[in-house]
Amino acid sequence: MVSIQFTSDVGLGKVAIAGFGLGFVMALHVCLFIWAYFLTDGDTWVYRNAVIQWSLYVVCLTFFHFSEFISTAAFKPGFVSYESFLLNHSDAYHMALAAGCVEFWLESHFFPELKYIHDVSSVGLFLIVLGASFRVGAMWTAKSNFSHRIEVAKRKEHTLVTHGVYKYIRHPSYFGWFYWSIGSQVFLWNPLCTLAYAAASWSFFKDRIPYEEELLLEFFPVEYPAYKARTFSGIPFI
Repeated sequence: MVSIQFTSDVGLGKVAIAGFGLGFVMALHVCLFIWAYFLTDGDTWVYRNAVIQWSLYVVCLTFFHFSEFISTAAFKPGFVSYESFLLNHSDAYHMALAAGCVEFWLESHFFPELKYIHDVSSVGLFLIVLGASFRVGAMWTAKSNFSHRIEVAKRKEHTLVTHGVYKYIRHPSYFGWFYWSIGSQVFLWNPLCTLAYAAASWSFFKDRIPYEEELLLEFFPVEYPAYKARTFSGIPFI
């Protein structure tokens, strides 16, 4: 019989396995990047650029999941669990990752000469760094006020955060995720998934942000209207 430590989301065994797995995958792709970048010749190996792109993408992806867990552990230790990695975010998230993988490698196989465009990938990498910076910055600014799940009841210690990255953007974590997800597909030069990720992310936040802001208006009836009036939601047209 498997111990509950390995089956429960709050079990330390499950958390340890997830952390080890992410670390292994990240280290493997760092080594793969070094090998492809320094020890292979693009003139003789058509997949060199694809392997370099893919390796950097996976490193960024594993860093994202690590940063979510570390931020939760730092400021909400009573709530940290396997779920804090966001590895089991949703079926839609898993399908999106799979779609990005399939598109990248199919196009790399059939259209390798069109897959890597330096300027496009540079824009994608910029969006990834920008998005990750805002996402992590939002969590470390809000501290215990940040939650992966929308809170429907106000905690006694809950305060409205309006400084740092929240000074001009009401939802900097959503801003970060929105541009990180799009940037990841731009970096891979996945035209289909770039459009799909943008549409899916925008649709998700179109429903989530108004609902969350209704609750925030209830929690902070005096402060929130003025704060909302002087800030940007973080997502275009929402």
